[in-house]
Amino acid sequence: MANMFEKYAADREAEQKKIEEAVVADTTADEKRTTLSLSLTVSDKKSLKMMAAERETTIAAIIHEWVQEHQKEVSE
Repeated sequence: MANMFEKYAADREAEQKKIEEAVVADTTADEKRTTLSLSLTVSDKKSLKMMAAERETTIAAIIHEWVQEHQKEVSE
């Protein structure tokens, strides 16, 4: 009889690999990185985490994308 958690473990391992690949891709940017402390509501943090998971990327990459989009608006 197969372990009842095998499928869950395999799915979790695949998900973890996607996340790690996204993080590695995000950290290979040419620009120097810095740390930012940010206070969010619990629901905002959950929303960002869900968005990042759905896009197979990181919260940092989503915020970077948002800054890039809005930086163009300010400079126009």
